[in-house]
Formats: sequence, C-alpha cells, structure tokens
Amino acid sequence: MAVRDLGCVTNIEVIKTFIDLNGANVIDAGCGSMTFTRQLSEGGANVTAIDPDPVQAKKNRDGDLIDGINFVECGAEKLPVEDSSIDGIFFAYSLHHVPRKLYQEVFHEIRRVLNDDGFLYVIEPIDCPLNQVMTLFHDEEIEREAAQRALRDLANPMFEKADVVKYNSWRQFESFDDFATQFTSKSFNTLYTEDDVRRKEVRELFERLGAPDYRFAAPKQVNYYQRKV
Repeated sequence: MAVRDLGCVTNIEVIKTFIDLNGANVIDAGCGSMTFTRQLSEGGANVTAIDPDPVQAKKNRDGDLIDGINFVECGAEKLPVEDSSIDGIFFAYSLHHVPRKLYQEVFHEIRRVLNDDGFLYVIEPIDCPLNQVMTLFHDEEIEREAAQRALRDLANPMFEKADVVKYNSWRQFESFDDFATQFTSKSFNTLYTEDDVRRKEVRELFERLGAPDYRFAAPKQVNYYQRKV
C-alpha cells in the first residue's frame, strides 16, 4: 500500500481530507484530557468521548460541559453505544495503550457499533528526536508494534477500504522543566516516575536535540479504514 506524505498540516486538516465531520456521530477512544475531542466537536461532530483512567475521568466530568460532547468512563473493549449507531471511531495516540489481550474484544466492539458506512481512524506517533528522549524513561516500541499488528490482522479484514498517510506537526516546550512537567502530570502515565523523567541523561539529550528553542518535529501516521467505498 502506497503511503502518502501530506507534509506539515494539522490533525483536523488531515481528517478533512477523508471525513465530513459535520453532524457525524463519532467516538473518541482513549480521549485523555479531551483536547482532540474538542477539535472533533469544533469540526461539527457529535462526540462520545471515552477513557478508562479514573483520575482523568473525574477531571473530565468535573470540567466545563461542552455541547456535542458526552463523556463516559470506560475502555474501548465495551463501547457505551448501541449496535450500528456510530459513523466513526477515532483512536488518537491511544491504540497502543490498549492492553494486547484486549485487542480482539476492542475490534469486535468496533465492528458492532459502526454503521454500514462507518470508519476507523487511527493516529499513531512515528519515531523522531522527541521520541528518542522519551524512550530513556518510557519505551513504547513493543506497544506500538502490537498496535500496528492489530491493525494489520484485525482491522484490514474488517474494512473494504484502507489508506495510510503520514504528516508532521511541531511540538514546542519552554524548557526542560516544562517538558518534564507535561510528561509527569498525566495520571495514566504510571510506568515511570518524575525522578525517571528528570534524570541527567534525559535532560542532556533533550537539550542537545531540542536546542536552542526546544521545538521538535512530531511526525504521525494515520490509518484510515472505511466499511464501504
């Protein structure tokens, strides 16, 4: 399958090359703090946002209510919607967080809830200098490979159409302290500690690869699947 490179664009710009969000009923699976959820809503979608982390879930419930967004605390292995009721499902940087033992259940649920024209849209990060820094305290290579295998083995047979695109955006930090704070403030990051992030070798690599403005390329890959062409 040919992989198109879309250059430097935003998430929403890429989505709009595939999907008309206006009025679409979609799920944002593994929504975290709902930044991406809000982008979908601003694009016109009605979004059911889900996340299994109880700490983040409480923050989401306690936050400001937003028209067009419904939050439910749950994992993607048990989607809180009726059969054939959803136009599309997004996994934005979250598929590789799904435990490997749950992939069969997750893709069974995807099949159950999508309507006849439904789509699956998966964004996953690609290796880059920032990832080299993160690997020093949180190596996700095995999990990312498992996510790609799940797409190949479980998603490909499920859909009539599949596209893959790559693109780039930028991520900038004010300082190493800003970087460390961002990566230790998320409750679902339980596999490393603040001391792990603030180790000398992490700081040195961050400074070397990010100097002078701490602006890092953030390449991504989208796998887009559609049930009917």
